[in-house]
Amino acid sequence: MSFRLDMTVIEKNTAAIRFAITLHNLTDKALKHWVLHFANSRKLNAASFTGGQLEQQGSYCVFTPNNAPVLAPNSSFYTEFEINTTAFSFHDDGINDAFLSSTIEQTQLVPIPVEVTTVDLGASPVERYTTPLQPAKDINIIPVPALLTPLSGQFTLSATTIIAQADPLAESAIRWLQSELEQHFSLQLTLQRNGHVHYQLSEKIERDGYHILIEEDHIWVQASTAAGFTHATASLLQLIPLDADSQNSYTIPMVEITDQPHHNYRGMMLDCARHFHPMVRLKSFINQLARYKFNVFHWHLTDDEGWRIEIDAYPELTSIGAWRGPNEVLEPQYTHLTQRYGGYYSKVEIRELIQYASDRGITIIPEIDIPGHCRAAIKSLPHLLLDPQDQSQYSGAQNYTDNILSAALPGTYQFIATVLGEVAELFPAPYVHIGGDEVPAGAWEKSDACQTFMAEHNYQQTMELQSHILRFADEILRTKGKRMMGWEEVTKGGEIDNNTVIYSWLSEDAGLASAKKDFDVIMQPAQFTYLDLVQGYSPDEMGVDWAGKLPLDKVYSYHPLANLATNDPIHHKIMGIQGALWCERIDTQQRFDHMIYPRLLALAEVCWSQPNLRHWDDFTARLNGQLQYLNKAGIQYRHCE
Repeated sequence: MSFRLDMTVIEKNTAAIRFAITLHNLTDKALKHWVLHFANSRKLNAASFTGGQLEQQGSYCVFTPNNAPVLAPNSSFYTEFEINTTAFSFHDDGINDAFLSSTIEQTQLVPIPVEVTTVDLGASPVERYTTPLQPAKDINIIPVPALLTPLSGQFTLSATTIIAQADPLAESAIRWLQSELEQHFSLQLTLQRNGHVHYQLSEKIERDGYHILIEEDHIWVQASTAAGFTHATASLLQLIPLDADSQNSYTIPMVEITDQPHHNYRGMMLDCARHFHPMVRLKSFINQLARYKFNVFHWHLTDDEGWRIEIDAYPELTSIGAWRGPNEVLEPQYTHLTQRYGGYYSKVEIRELIQYASDRGITIIPEIDIPGHCRAAIKSLPHLLLDPQDQSQYSGAQNYTDNILSAALPGTYQFIATVLGEVAELFPAPYVHIGGDEVPAGAWEKSDACQTFMAEHNYQQTMELQSHILRFADEILRTKGKRMMGWEEVTKGGEIDNNTVIYSWLSEDAGLASAKKDFDVIMQPAQFTYLDLVQGYSPDEMGVDWAGKLPLDKVYSYHPLANLATNDPIHHKIMGIQGALWCERIDTQQRFDHMIYPRLLALAEVCWSQPNLRHWDDFTARLNGQLQYLNKAGIQYRHCE
């Protein structure tokens, strides 16, 4: 350890928090002309810093001390500053990463590592939030099926078990079953004309529902759709005990299940722009989504901090926009500050993941965020997307001042048409999500080109420029046979076609308001579905708390539009429910697993099961029974007790 950075809360009031940062030189050499680089996701009050100046772009902060001082051996530098925000409650609120640089005779930054200690919150310890679990049941299927009848006896699954050839609609489900049995149970089941496991097409089964009958010598699986066969397979896999007997066989309880989904759309969004998640992690995650009967993977592929999808027409989007670091076009953000960090998914990899997900009944919906959250694209294609005459002043939710596409540049429309065209061709899903969120006040206001553009189109409010851009995107997608989706802010500028699907994230009331305007809505209120929120109240909880705390029981308590009468026609405008994992602070498998599990299982039941069948104690018992599987799968979940 050569340099150390400490952060301490020294004063709190209702308007601001005052902090101290102490930088220690623990070496026997002086550091001259030094600059401190660090990451913190809050907006820091630059004018409040003592002894130097701060510049901030996103989470990346650069502090330059006054008069180029020398950091002498075994000495320290101290500065104070304020943040005009709510009080820090968690260690994750502190400095995420840091490094030093020296300005002496350097054309490029040469990062000097700095150890960052845990922020001193100046608060009393808070006991860890726990969730007592009921004893596991004999059968622990999640989500809870509509009707499950235990029978007397058991079916023995072994290497001699044969899967009978089935209707083509069942082929993907059978492939998934074979893959899971080989991976987790070391069983390689063959497919023959006659067998013991029967997948049968039945038009009597509700769409995407299924029927399972397990007898002593046969397993009968019935469905009317490919998705129904997949959901049946998910339940069948959960019935298999994890421990084999001495002959490597598994005894499955005889049971009859009739089941169907309560919500047609059951999604989970993953942010791969803030931190890049490798393919192996995505495949594992999709496998778990299928196991718990989700049917949509919403893939957040672009944002200010990274562009993750290969676009043939614009190779700069991935050669430049997929990477950030001390000497990259995109500055470092959040973590990994000292190195070139990032990655992207090639079209070959994307097609592979689409097929992998399809075999498990998962549709992948891509998200290309416009017109905000476009910094990675703008920095990659400045000749196309940058208006150097735009003097507009704004600061977005993530502290960026240069991340909004210009409505007055022809390049904006060329970019949107080209990118959405390639995305629509690549993804078979009938939808493309275009973001449309968090365009801050001030955008476009001091752009002469945008003001002229507004006058030409008789626009009175700057947000009408967003609607203009989004209507163009909608037209492009329609020509490709796709339906546009967007966050709830897409309605702010007015005149957005009601065919657009709205994702409501700020609150449930926002979703209700969109439904009343005759939009189809996906309910995704952060207060119940954002799995990047902390799961308790102790300082060592991982995550954020801008929308409150989200322990397991609160996820499970969610009942969309519960205050509306069951016969209210507004319910028909709700397509389903979606969870989300935003990844500003999630850069490892351990953090990924800790934030998702076991809350994903609670959300699965909210999405799938009839509300009258959901009972907390019963769920915790079945969850207790699922933990053995999570352990065997190597999932590093947050322990409940």
